[in-house]
Amino acid sequence: MPISPDDVRRALLGLPAKDSPWISMLQAEARSAAVAIPIRFEPEPVVIAILRSAVLREHPSQVAFPGGKREPDDVDLYATALREMDEEVGLAGEGITRLGELTATPTYNGRYLIHPYVVAVDAALAPVACSSEIARILELPLGAYLRGEEPIRGVMVPWRGGEILMPHFALGSCVLYGASAVIFHELVAQIADGIGATLPPPILQREMPWGDREPV
Repeated sequence: MPISPDDVRRALLGLPAKDSPWISMLQAEARSAAVAIPIRFEPEPVVIAILRSAVLREHPSQVAFPGGKREPDDVDLYATALREMDEEVGLAGEGITRLGELTATPTYNGRYLIHPYVVAVDAALAPVACSSEIARILELPLGAYLRGEEPIRGVMVPWRGGEILMPHFALGSCVLYGASAVIFHELVAQIADGIGATLPPPILQREMPWGDREPV
């Protein structure tokens, strides 16, 4: 199922939504952060992600998107996303094209509100791990999810005396979960809707694949 940057740009029109359904997780003192969602379209559409180092104090060995907290010199949160993408995976310059924005999503612990920016990455650009915080570069097979070839899984997680469904995505021995998975799921769902594809419902699992970690 070939998709183009224009397909994604059209699919993201009308976003970000005013409020994420997860917004009740947000704490009053939450900080703003931004991530880049880099899509390479050729030869097969993939989203570039990172595996964080196992020695980090915060979120070790977690799959994430390039991003971080806004710094004083960042003119806006999109600038934050671009800076972090350059610093972490070396993607920058004229080969990067802004396609749109996804809904700002709080982390499960409510300490951060993540603003996701979707960008197209020229096929000539190759991501590299530019920081000791990154163990390796990962690729999420966007095309395979849109075709229904890769399953979307979900698990019910406790929240305020009840439960909510949290999607997650297996990448070999790694798992994309938490706010990053919520963001990626919105991307897949929006593109599928835009191109007229039907996504199967998430396959529910009983056990949380991230063990006893907090699903941030």
